Amino acid sequence: MTPATAASAPPGAAERSEAVTAALATVPDPELDRPITELGFVRSVSVDGGRVEARLRLPTYFCAPNFAWLMVEGARRALAGLPWATEVTVVLEDHFSSDEINHGVACGQEFAEAFPLLSDPGRLEELRRTFLRKGLLAVQERLGRRLTDHGWTAGQMAEARLGDLPERLTTTLVRRRKALGLPAADGDPVFTDERGRAVLPAGMEAHLLRCRTTAVGIAANTEICEGLLVTRYGPDTEGDLA
Repeated sequence: MTPATAASAPPGAAERSEAVTAALATVPDPELDRPITELGFVRSVSVDGGRVEARLRLPTYFCAPNFAWLMVEGARRALAGLPWATEVTVVLEDHFSSDEINHGVACGQEFAEAFPLLSDPGRLEELRRTFLRKGLLAVQERLGRRLTDHGWTAGQMAEARLGDLPERLTTTLVRRRKALGLPAADGDPVFTDERGRAVLPAGMEAHLLRCRTTAVGIAANTEICEGLLVTRYGPDTEGDLA
């Protein structure tokens, strides 16, 4: 087999399975800011050639349908992005709006079309951006705590640029910014508000406090949801595909 032939060969079953898990790991719970794979929300995946199916579950039967929609839609988009996937199915199980969500996402509908009484057009996108902004603050809290532990001052953090830090420390931050359409080049400041405006040295302490408050709220909601998921489906459900 020549190198060119090897490069064009389709991925094997193990590689496809790994690719599916990696794709689903890019899909966050919009409120908890953690991948659905880590949270145990992916019940199962199956791969048959180019056909992929993922089955999702949530902590309660009455989880908000707009949040559920974002996760199902996100999972479908992530799996459809796999170059070898020819047919993608995402099924939400055990939810009071499963039928509407599964049908609507599969047909390419907007949330407002599937749930006209629950949402105005564009409302879901604004909700998604609201949680992305919260996630942006939470990741800055983690980074700020790490830099503080290493002796960084407020002034140093205010002057720091993305290119000044190892990529492993800024990957999630850069991803959050790009999702919000905010500047994310090496020369852009590390610490910004939700609109991408640089945090000045005098405001760094207050900014990090706000980030910490946001992160604590997310962590508390995550703990509640993880507990509900275990109560509903048993102790072996947490982070099944993490």
